[in-house]
Amino acid sequence: MKTIFEKVYVETPVDTDEDGKYDLIVVYIKRPLLDEKVPAVFVANPYMLHCNEDWYELYDVNKNIKVYPTQNITESDILFVPRKQPVYPKTKSQGEVKTNPIPEPDPSEYECISNLYDHLIERGYAGVFSAGLGTRGSDGLTRTGSQEEILAFKSVIDWLNGRARAFVDRTRQMEIKAHWCTGSVAMSARSYLGTMCIGVATTGVEGLKTIIPEAGISNWYEYYRHNGLTLPAMDWQGDDLDILSKYCFSRVLDSKDFETIRPLFEKSQKELQEGEDRESGNYNRFWDERNYLKHADQIKASVFVIQGLNDWNVKPDQGILLFEKLQEFGKDRMMLLHQGQHIYTYHLEGSPTLSLIDRWLDYYLKGMDTGIQDEAKIFVESNVDQTVWMKEEHWPPRQMEVYQIKDSGVQTIIDDLSKTVYDRKKKNTKEWLDELVLTQNAHSLSFDLETFKRSVRFAGRAKVQFRARINQPTAILSAMLVEKGEQKRLTCQLDGDENRSFRFKMEQEPSAYSVITRGWMNAQNRNNNYSKEEINPQNWYTYSFEFVSNDYTIAPGHTLALILYGMDVDQTQLPWISTAIEVDTSSIVVECPVK
Repeated sequence: MKTIFEKVYVETPVDTDEDGKYDLIVVYIKRPLLDEKVPAVFVANPYMLHCNEDWYELYDVNKNIKVYPTQNITESDILFVPRKQPVYPKTKSQGEVKTNPIPEPDPSEYECISNLYDHLIERGYAGVFSAGLGTRGSDGLTRTGSQEEILAFKSVIDWLNGRARAFVDRTRQMEIKAHWCTGSVAMSARSYLGTMCIGVATTGVEGLKTIIPEAGISNWYEYYRHNGLTLPAMDWQGDDLDILSKYCFSRVLDSKDFETIRPLFEKSQKELQEGEDRESGNYNRFWDERNYLKHADQIKASVFVIQGLNDWNVKPDQGILLFEKLQEFGKDRMMLLHQGQHIYTYHLEGSPTLSLIDRWLDYYLKGMDTGIQDEAKIFVESNVDQTVWMKEEHWPPRQMEVYQIKDSGVQTIIDDLSKTVYDRKKKNTKEWLDELVLTQNAHSLSFDLETFKRSVRFAGRAKVQFRARINQPTAILSAMLVEKGEQKRLTCQLDGDENRSFRFKMEQEPSAYSVITRGWMNAQNRNNNYSKEEINPQNWYTYSFEFVSNDYTIAPGHTLALILYGMDVDQTQLPWISTAIEVDTSSIVVECPVK
């Protein structure tokens, strides 16, 4: 199919670089040369025009958790109030051109995502790509997840529908319109890119017919924090939002351009650091601005959530909680849960992903009767047999079984990393995990909940509650649900090529256990995630928190076990202090979705 490649500058409604003009963002378009208009698939990709690898310096997580007096922060104190955007007179253009073709650059220059879009262009869709504010060739600043970032990307959809302006260059003299577009637009792609799909959809923008967020973040707080703890992606401890924002600020790659905005960029970075508040880990107005789940009721587009159940970068709850909200509001929706990590599954053998996407887009963007509306709402890949895809209509598909620990008495967790096998320099997390799960040790408590005679599906979000007394003014509380039993298990490691064809590998030797899910809490956030409470070492307090959602089949003869512990070397800060956590074992209640 013959295609044309174009580059335009879309005018946004924001002015993040404070120069008295609306910020322009560069948009790249690859579209089929057809006589009729075509729908568009828009990818908002802040990584697109290269990133600042040398600037990606993580914070040190080897530090004690900061202690706070009781804060008495109320819910009204943390509500984000949308900022008013500037209103400027629009400059008058000198004319209009029909097209602005340029030679197609190497895909790594403008895409760096997947080969899905060549497939979609062949099927009669235009591919539209933008890196957004603060990226090379565009105006403004990167302020990751912010109201302004969302409004800037929204303006691309407005342009595709004739409601916003675009120009052939930054002089704003020659205007160009998307005369080739039907006005029906989808947004798609993975991770930060999928996140922008969700954020833009919550604006309710007209013309956005559907989004396909793959491992998209629906709540930035739950990506970088958890119940009052700094808790980013697994293996990325020390990461934070200001680092990501700096990483994506590709305007710095043009040294002349960067010098014009350096002071404002440095000011913006300080504001991000203050807003994210690493010290307390609390939810606040900064994070409330970036919680798109709160606005799920405003989504007009249909939503096809794709999420990895073994993705501990963008954890399963990011997609699943969004689906639950859409379900609650009766929105058009579908969800596919696979056994992979942070990957695309278009080429996973036996996966319905690509076929569902094709039918989904043809229905919502072209109005074709593809039968997609008659399909199940949920597809789940089995962890026992990767060729099996379970179908459901409602999430969660399982009800809760309540387990009350029968032990009575007080047992103590000594949370002291120096007393474990973990080495802070070697970062030998597998040895630490084996010790935690397979041995009797001083730094955890383990309880067998049930040994199943038959295969049992754990599908949903579990919860734990217990009473504890802590000898320090704060502590990290963690819990884990584990399947114990010898078995060769399916892994999330790829056998093949993600961009061609692959399957998931099986373990070569049987393993003794598998971690189903985890949960965490700052003990000072026992009542909510936005306000700290003082801890009296003499007092007993009740702690309750949820685990990350999962869908996991437990084999016959295997045991579901609960493990309570302190710091989590895979996820949390790593304090130097030694903390004693006394647990009233008779108070432990675990709700598990296995019924």
